[in-house]
Formats: sequence, C-alpha cells, structure tokens
Amino acid sequence: MEITNFYFKGIKICCCDINNSVQYAFDFIKGDKGSGYICVTDSGNLVNAFKRNPDLKKAINNSLMSLPDGRPLSVFAQLKGIRNIGRVAGPDFMIEIFRRSGGTDIKHFFLGDTEEILERMCAKAISEYSINICGTYSPEFNLAKDFSDELIIDKIKAADADFIWVALGGGKQEVWMMNNYKKLNKGIMTGVGAAFRFYLGDIKRAPLFFQKIGMEWFFRLIQQPGKMAGRYFKTLPYFVFYSAGEIFKSKSKLIKS
Repeated sequence: MEITNFYFKGIKICCCDINNSVQYAFDFIKGDKGSGYICVTDSGNLVNAFKRNPDLKKAINNSLMSLPDGRPLSVFAQLKGIRNIGRVAGPDFMIEIFRRSGGTDIKHFFLGDTEEILERMCAKAISEYSINICGTYSPEFNLAKDFSDELIIDKIKAADADFIWVALGGGKQEVWMMNNYKKLNKGIMTGVGAAFRFYLGDIKRAPLFFQKIGMEWFFRLIQQPGKMAGRYFKTLPYFVFYSAGEIFKSKSKLIKS
C-alpha cells in the first residue's frame, strides 16, 4: 500500500491513521523489503527539526513513515483538506503492533531505558499479548558519550528481530536510527521515546478527552513540570506561529507522494 505525505515547513508527515500505518508496517515486514525506520513526529519534533536540528529533519524526511503524533498536526491537515489522517501516538502504534503480532513468529526487540523497565516491559507484553520477544538491550550512555552502535546492531541482527522498539530519547533516537538502520538485513526500527513507561503506567496518559481536544501536552505539563515546561515553551509558540504561515499555502504545495 502507498501512503501520501504532506510537508510542514519542509518536514514530512504521513497522511495516515493507526490502522493504515500499522498495516503498512506489517506489509513491509511480510514483504521482505529489508530494513527501515519509523519516526513518531509531534509538533515539538517539527519545530526542533526546522529551527534547531538539520540532522533531525533529515532523519524524519528519510524515514519509512513519519507518524502524526499530536492532535494539532491532524487538525492542521484537516483544515487544509488533507484526508485520511488521524493522530498516531507512539504508545498506541506500539500496542496495536503487539496486538496484531501476538501468537505469531514475528519477533520484537526492545532497545533503551533501564534494565528494570525492559524486564517489566517483557513480562507485561508477553502476559497481555503473547508476543515473541527475541532480545532487549539497555545501553549505558550519557550526553558526552555515543552509543556503542556496533554492539547494539550485532545484538539486533543476532536476534533476527522484525520490530525494534527504540527508546533513546526524542531527537537523538531518530538520528541514531537513520545512521544505523542500513546495517540491518531486515526489520523496522521505531523511535518511541517514553512509550515503554506509558505502557507500564509509570507515566500516565492523559484522559481521552484531553487527547481529543489536543491538550495532552497540558496534562503532561502538570505531571512533569520540571521536565516538560522548558520543552513546551521552546516549541509550542513556534508551532502556532509556523502554522499561521503554512495554512495559507495551497494543498498541492504541501502534499507529495
């Protein structure tokens, strides 16, 4: 299946919803198409990619899919008459993949976060969805030290993973996937950020009402003011400003196959 893209400030967003994005991923895996990666792109990532991080922009634009995470993106698309798009949050995409692959020979690999989080992820995902987990790895890293790329890639290849869930932090994980996915013979890497902790309930998802009206960011701000305040205040005002300019572009200038 083909998925159309639209471009916000030159950054790719897929015109997809949870169902066709998941189907696209399974078609890729079952079609033996090699390796690729998926970015989960919210308004914060868009702003950072356009304003601050050209490598992040390149990573998003070269991905198999750039999933529209965040109600503001899907609302913008709908205002422009762009159809077949709905919010695809990282945790929702991951869980739907779990659900559809449970009890099959499709293999999952978890990369990132702590050993304790990974152990709990495995236990819960196996218990709830009976998925086939072929490996995990919690890299020791800090801001001054790069990941041991070859070690990680060797572990993923040895595990023969189909879906590789990458939780190395938004912005960094996208660039890491871009730089390393071609080293794999098969499989899809997906950068899911804090999705492991959302799934485990360590970070609470906003109530559905907040998600539908595009205010999940406010719920997270209340939960984690120290962590999220700076991130949101550095990105949300810019997204609103950029949207005001993009809204006047013709639909044909935004959409590309």
